[in-house]
Amino acid sequence: RDLHLSIRRQRQMCIRDSNRDMIDTLTKHADNLKTILELEGEEGQFEYLIDIGKKKGSLEPQEKIDKNKMSGCLAQVWIKFDTKNGKNYFDGDSDALIVKGLVKIIAEALSGLTNDEIKELKHDIVNKLGLGPSLSARRQVGMMSMVDHIKIITGAK
Repeated sequence: RDLHLSIRRQRQMCIRDSNRDMIDTLTKHADNLKTILELEGEEGQFEYLIDIGKKKGSLEPQEKIDKNKMSGCLAQVWIKFDTKNGKNYFDGDSDALIVKGLVKIIAEALSGLTNDEIKELKHDIVNKLGLGPSLSARRQVGMMSMVDHIKIITGAK
């Protein structure tokens, strides 16, 4: 019984750590985006997203396949994942520069989560980025679709 409780506590601590990492990643980008909005306006936020997409690189052409392609987006979006030690790691790409930055942020934030943690994700994580009015409704829906797509490809939905 004590061993069972110990294992449960360890699992809960791991979940908290993974969720903390996700929140930290989103908070870091949200803080950057808020500062940029104050200094440079919406245009600066878009430049930040474009820079994120450029700095994080692209998927290889052989990774831009139907299996990794996300449907329901005006831009072409690919999200791939690998699983190591029960945790999922994501990378993504898009043919649209701003969307590519958004994909890279979501991929970074959700990497390291287990299927159980991914299953618990809600669309409000998109709001944590604080893009609000700068992000068109279409892009907000697209980011929520990315979360749904990640749930589907990992089998967590």
